[in-house]
Amino acid sequence: TNHVVRVLLYCDQLFERAGGTGELPSRRPEYRVTGVFHDLGIWTDKTFDYLVPSIDLATEYLQHEGREDLEELVTQMIDEHHKQRAAGDADDPVEIFRRADLIDVSLGLRRFGLPVKDVRATQRAYPSRGFHRCLIRLTAKRTIEHPTSPLPMFKW
Repeated sequence: TNHVVRVLLYCDQLFERAGGTGELPSRRPEYRVTGVFHDLGIWTDKTFDYLVPSIDLATEYLQHEGREDLEELVTQMIDEHHKQRAAGDADDPVEIFRRADLIDVSLGLRRFGLPVKDVRATQRAYPSRGFHRCLIRLTAKRTIEHPTSPLPMFKW
């Protein structure tokens, strides 16, 4: 839960930094759905190759909620959230979410211009509670089991 909250808060900060106006990402359904579902396939399908299972879960949810209009954007946001190069301009929702997730996963080592004090304040308010240790453990397990494909969710 705290990972999702931190990512959404970083989305808000990146949106404002990019000069965004209007409703903050954390209040918009496409960001909220992406936040909740973007990593969920790790646990539901017990795999580190989780992008497709996460997309499937998000799509099923959106269809259930009658929000098919968000499927394309949410799919792209989930599918590209571990892309190693920019997924768009700084104000693009896909790029905002990608950057926000990387800020959190890197424990703020990568900040895309966000002040250290703001990242640290978010981390203190919503602590990791073992999330990052879990990622390290899952990465190590995947590396042992699939040494030629340790991080299948990464894209160039």
